[in-house]
Amino acid sequence: MPAVLPGRLVNAVLEGLASNPALPGYLLDRLVTRPGLAAELADRADLTPEHVRALLAHGDSMAVHRLLENGKVTPADVPIANESVALVLTGRPDADPALTRALAFHPDPSVRARLPESACSLPADVVALLARDPEPEVVAELVLFHALPPTLAESLSRHPSPDVLRALASSPHTPASVLARLPSGTLARELAANPATPPAAAADLLPHHASRYFLAGRPDLPAGVYEQLASELEPGILSHLAANPAVPVPVLRQLTGTRALRRVLLRNPAIPLDLLEDLAPAARIGPDLVPRIASASPAELRALAASPVAQVRMMVAARADLPPDLFTCLVLDDDPGVAGAVVVHPLVTVPQLWELASRHGSRLYPRVASNPLCPAELLHHMVLRAASVRETCRVVARHPCASGETLVLCSEDAQARHFAAAHPHLPVPVVVELLGSEFTAGAAAANPSLPVRVMEELVDGAGE
Repeated sequence: MPAVLPGRLVNAVLEGLASNPALPGYLLDRLVTRPGLAAELADRADLTPEHVRALLAHGDSMAVHRLLENGKVTPADVPIANESVALVLTGRPDADPALTRALAFHPDPSVRARLPESACSLPADVVALLARDPEPEVVAELVLFHALPPTLAESLSRHPSPDVLRALASSPHTPASVLARLPSGTLARELAANPATPPAAAADLLPHHASRYFLAGRPDLPAGVYEQLASELEPGILSHLAANPAVPVPVLRQLTGTRALRRVLLRNPAIPLDLLEDLAPAARIGPDLVPRIASASPAELRALAASPVAQVRMMVAARADLPPDLFTCLVLDDDPGVAGAVVVHPLVTVPQLWELASRHGSRLYPRVASNPLCPAELLHHMVLRAASVRETCRVVARHPCASGETLVLCSEDAQARHFAAAHPHLPVPVVVELLGSEFTAGAAAANPSLPVRVMEELVDGAGE
């Protein structure tokens, strides 16, 4: 290793070391003195009280947030080094309310504006104070992130700032009575997107084109609204309709004009099974479970598994709770798409993985390699024989069972090399070699197989 790390590698290597679970305590002692690593180090499980105090001293708000989330400190333990740290503390229910009040009086309006989003709750007097703030941005943030008393929300509906009115129209906390009285012409987009807008008021927004994209995704509108929206030409509006389980089935049947719409329709939980079977061949949605298959009854599932449409059988194969006899039938299916779903099924065995890989060949290898049960021997076998080496290697390089020999083969691909660099089975000389590349340095430094002497050299080479 070089005595001094090149500048372009220093940050990547140190961040990798900061997340390395095998980093010895005496090197951790040195890393906690570096402000730029505070957030990364705050997630470590092996921090001592001295380490925690050193991290807090940097005044890094992200590090403070992570230490609080990980239970390493309480708000009372945290020195308030700056406004960002103070705002993080207000997000904790056990924080001192006096801190929230102090920030509400802060002379910087950007700090006051961040308070409503940061604080988990605001005392009534702070709500009243922020609602009178001379900066519209502060009032708008209050409206967006906190429920206001109805009388206050009603009063703010007459605020002169358009930003405050937009915030009221967008906030799910705004009372329905206030939303219904806001000017729909200028706020149609916000009102349509707000789930708190009463359905009748939302339906009245249909003449405003800016509202239609959001109306198409709402589950609470009259059928006539969806019927009118189905005549739109904009793909985004039609896609929202196709995904909406509240849209009447006759309208869904109209939305089959493009492959993109068919893919969306197939993931709609309310799609009728006959339409699903019709659309499946042309949709190419892959082997992931779709909602309507997930909710299919046992009788429906058996009927679908017997479908002449291979894509339908593929969708059934993605169900994790298949009856064993049905799973066995799907394992024997000749279609590679069905096999692609079966190879990651919880019921599949290692002998079946070997058999499926042999029967379907290299196009199935990436899916086989994504199964956590896939043994090291099969992973190596597939890397040697893959037609699409790149895709297979990228999956194999992340598999916990991959051997060092296999990982070295995978490293011929740049992206797979990045994954392999962090793999504990990668031979140590290769890990050390990958420390010299900007693309793999961070992953290699995080590798728990990295020798301690090399870690020492890396910390020394980074300077202080």
